[in-house]
Amino acid sequence: MKSLLLTVLLLGLVTLSFGQKTFILSMQDKKAFVAVSGGVSLPLGTYSHNPADRQSMCAGPGMVLNLSAGYRVLDRVGLIVRAEQHRNVVRTNAMVDAMGADAAASWTAKAGDWSVTTLMAGPYVTIPKGRFSFDGRLLAGWARATMPETQMNGTYGPTPVSIQTISSQSSALAMGGGTSARYRLNPWLSAHVNADFSYAVLTFNNLSTKAWSANGSSEMPYYSSDRQICTMGVSAGVTLLLVNANRPF
Repeated sequence: MKSLLLTVLLLGLVTLSFGQKTFILSMQDKKAFVAVSGGVSLPLGTYSHNPADRQSMCAGPGMVLNLSAGYRVLDRVGLIVRAEQHRNVVRTNAMVDAMGADAAASWTAKAGDWSVTTLMAGPYVTIPKGRFSFDGRLLAGWARATMPETQMNGTYGPTPVSIQTISSQSSALAMGGGTSARYRLNPWLSAHVNADFSYAVLTFNNLSTKAWSANGSSEMPYYSSDRQICTMGVSAGVTLLLVNANRPF
C-alpha cells in the first residue's frame, strides 16, 4: 500500500513539474526563429514516373535539405524566407520501359540526379498550443533546376546503338506552401517536422541528343523543352528561437 501511494505521489509530482515547465515555456514567447531540417523528397506529377506521359521525367524519391528564417511582425503572423535543395534519382528502368516491351532485354540506361534549388519568401501564421505550435505558410520566389545527363545503350536489330542527352540548367519563378509542427524543448530550442510543396515550370534550352553506332553518328540540333517540376518534401530538424516578445517570465 505504501509503495502504491509513493508511486502515485511521484507521478503527481512529475505531472505537476511538467505542467509548470510547459506553462513557463509557453510564456517565454519568441518572435524570430532559424530552422534547419532534412528528409525525403517525393516527386509529383510529370516530374515523377508516369508511363502514359511522354513528358514524364522519371524522377524517383530523393533527399531534401532546407534552411529557413522567420520573424513575427504581428501577434501570430510573420514573414519567412526559405531555401531548399532537392536531389532526386532518375529511374533508369522507367527510361528503358518507355522504349517498349521488347527493350528491357537489350537496353540499359544510366543517368545523373535531378537537382532543384528554391529560394522563396512569404507570410506565415503560427498557432501555439502549450509546448506545441503549428505553422502554415504560402511562398513564392525562384527555382533553379539541373536536368541530368542520360545515356542509353542497346541494339536495333544486330546493330549496337548508344543515345546520349546532355545536361542542362534552367531558372524560373516558383510557388509553394507548407506546414510545420514544433515541440518546445527549452526556452531557445524546438524540434519540428515539416511538409512542403513546391511547383515551377522551367524551360530547358540548348538541349541536344546524340546517337551513334557502327554505322556512324547523328545529332539532333539544339532544342528547348518545358518541364513542370513539382515536389513534396517531408523533413524534420531543429529550430533556434530568438528575440523575446516581452512577456512575463
